[in-house]
Amino acid sequence: MAFGDQTREYLERKKAGLNALLLNWAGTMEGYAKSNAPWTDRTGNARQGLHGGVDTDGDRFVLYLSHGVEYGIWLELAHGGNYAIVRPTADAHLPRIRRTVIDYWRD
Repeated sequence: MAFGDQTREYLERKKAGLNALLLNWAGTMEGYAKSNAPWTDRTGNARQGLHGGVDTDGDRFVLYLSHGVEYGIWLELAHGGNYAIVRPTADAHLPRIRRTVIDYWRD
């Protein structure tokens, strides 16, 4: 195996591991958001619709948390943000996510 092939294989393994790491964070954030959403459930649809995941495009990874209901945007923006959960969840987890990703690539 040539040096370039080894490097490519190493990077592919690291990217696969990064995807798994971010999927774990997506699940953590989703659970946090569902547990800490500040609104009172009427149907449970908004809480159940919260979902996290990872989108990949080549070397680009996007960790996300979003609503699965059409009115989710209003929960986030209306009433001075009193019912927001997506941004507060991201803010609560971002420092730890950043550290784990940096540590992952450092090893």
